[in-house]
Amino acid sequence: MSDSAPLVEYHGNCHCGTFKFTFKAPEITQAKTCDCAICSKNGYIWGKPDGDSFTVVKGDENALVSYEFGKRVLAHKFCPTCGTSLMGRWKIDSMGKAALINIRAVQNLDSTKLPLGDVFKGSAFGEPYQPPAAVPTSPVPEGSTAYHGSCHCGAVVYTLYNPEAITAATDCNCSICWRNAAVWIYPQTTQLTFRGVPDAVTEYTFSNHKAHHCFCKTCGVSVYTYFTDFERMEGKTALNLRTVNGFDLGSLTVKKGNGRDLKPLYEVPA
Repeated sequence: MSDSAPLVEYHGNCHCGTFKFTFKAPEITQAKTCDCAICSKNGYIWGKPDGDSFTVVKGDENALVSYEFGKRVLAHKFCPTCGTSLMGRWKIDSMGKAALINIRAVQNLDSTKLPLGDVFKGSAFGEPYQPPAAVPTSPVPEGSTAYHGSCHCGAVVYTLYNPEAITAATDCNCSICWRNAAVWIYPQTTQLTFRGVPDAVTEYTFSNHKAHHCFCKTCGVSVYTYFTDFERMEGKTALNLRTVNGFDLGSLTVKKGNGRDLKPLYEVPA
């Protein structure tokens, strides 16, 4: 980071507005990502505040859920109400215990238009991620493909039997889906078998309260959404493909959903 680069002040918030923050940094011009398991499941796009410019303007960082694993060098923090993964906080002196910001939570920054920067190879550090044991189910129906997935900590696990190989998905830019980095498919609910549901998840609804966004209480990963009083989605569950273990998202044909422009438009809560 160049000391001479002009600084821009950015503002951000979780979806429900319980936690708001500001920070200063050189203009964000690239999407900086990491290929480790937690970053991949959460779809983080990382930003680094300049110095100690990160400031909480509403809420309390200590009230966020903090998730650590492995050598516990980085605490991943998310809102316990809406599940927005907001930041990481280094826990080692060599990193100055500085904050990293998930810029998906930054206001008025269209990160969909940012070119992808270098991908940090976080997967090369520490022990390889070990997915939890798959959910035992009946034999795979003839002609179907079994997909096994989970949140990061393993509290929420599922098996999906899909009639065919998954080759397409939807990437929605609405206020909640973009924050959660969800890559959606919409299987019949009967094709899914869960472990840890509903006890291990928190449900979050807003606006018309027809979509129940479900994330792990422990690690914050957005796993699925179910629907009530929503005729078009009757009998279906939205499943976040980022949570399918070992799945290559790069193999998908991705349809861009423009949920951002659906009425009523999202407004940052007061």
